[in-house]
Amino acid sequence: MNTLLDTSALLALYFGESGGARVAAMFGDPGVRVSISALSVGEFWGRLRARSIPTDFDDAWASLRELIDDVIPVSTDIVLASCALRQATPARLPYIDALIAATAAARNAVLIHRDAHFAAIPAGILKQEMLTEPT
Repeated sequence: MNTLLDTSALLALYFGESGGARVAAMFGDPGVRVSISALSVGEFWGRLRARSIPTDFDDAWASLRELIDDVIPVSTDIVLASCALRQATPARLPYIDALIAATAAARNAVLIHRDAHFAAIPAGILKQEMLTEPT
């Protein structure tokens, strides 16, 4: 199974938040390929900085990068796909999230996330899994 982690899923793993255990299990499953958008690297840096985490970003990123199979750059095709995705989505979809979702769709990957606004994307356009706490 191909997956693409939204930044929210990456942060859940890093900070041990809700859904983080599910993400960790993906890394241990040989049948799962885990990718991220290059945009998530910058968002991860921004979240560490916003939380004033007393850690070196380079070390934090290096520890995560070892786990991730692929970091996918943003291309013109992905930008155009994100525009179509936003147009097809009835609710507001932030631009960076649209780019990340379009990256998942382009790779035929399941988008793994914790953001409720992704639910507004029509099912035929994007496969997704919203992380929740186990019950």
